[in-house]
Amino acid sequence: MSRSDRMKNYGIFVLLLLIACISCACLDSTPSQPSATDGMGDAGIRWYSYEEGMKIAGEQNKPVMIDIYANWCRYCKKLDKETYSNPDVIELAKNFVCVKIDSDERGDIASKYRVYGLPTVLFLQANGAEIHRIPGYLGPDPFMHEMMVALSKA
Repeated sequence: MSRSDRMKNYGIFVLLLLIACISCACLDSTPSQPSATDGMGDAGIRWYSYEEGMKIAGEQNKPVMIDIYANWCRYCKKLDKETYSNPDVIELAKNFVCVKIDSDERGDIASKYRVYGLPTVLFLQANGAEIHRIPGYLGPDPFMHEMMVALSKA
């Protein structure tokens, strides 16, 4: 076997290995949250789509909390599991219209608000003006502190 044949075989092997790794990673690609319009019922935070949430915020003159995430983002899933499930966070979230946006599906919104890393939580006035943001993951207690800061600015 010539050197070029060995290199081709090696390249094919590496490609197949890469495909296998990506396939395994995709097995755990279930959404980190229900779809935005499904919400979580009485047991958790009620999430809306961007359009629906902004409409409600305008009607109720209520601040908006937008979670920008991706299904492949480890810290986005950690935020869902550890922070958004906390009863005190859930209670404090009732002061906001909560919106959840998959950045892979709604890159236009992530771009509009200059979101460069995930997760990013934005706090907006009802008119869409940004008042506060949380770049990255925070546990329940520091997250609630940031929510209070956003409420004080709203």
